Amino acid sequence: MDNFPHPPTMILVAAALLVLVFILNRWLFGPLNQILSRRADEIASAQAAFDNARRTQEERLAAVEAQLAEARKEAFSIREAEQAAARQKRDGLLADARAEAMQRVEQARDELRREVDTARQELEARAEELAGNIAQRLLGRDLRAKR
Repeated sequence: MDNFPHPPTMILVAAALLVLVFILNRWLFGPLNQILSRRADEIASAQAAFDNARRTQEERLAAVEAQLAEARKEAFSIREAEQAAARQKRDGLLADARAEAMQRVEQARDELRREVDTARQELEARAEELAGNIAQRLLGRDLRAKR
């Protein structure tokens, strides 16, 4: 029995081991486990807060994008309305300008006709006078006296 440990020593070692486990659990592992548990709770809480913040941010971003899309649609409709009004105004101005141009062309034509008629009358009178002068020179006598 020399190789077998002595029972009171074994009991003493076992008791010391139990006391050591109790002391370590009480003052080392217990507080350490509490710290780790609190840290895990804080991490879980921070992760939940982060998820909530991200979800809120995504909702706000979606709302802003929806507002932006609505604003773009409204701006497009306003621009289309303004372009249509501008086209209508341009067409009216063009029609007025065409009408005024046609009126001026007609006035110019009428004035040109009057000037042509006046010039024709003057030319006819001048032609008669020139014919009389030519006849007078050719014949050598005054033809106006006979009339």
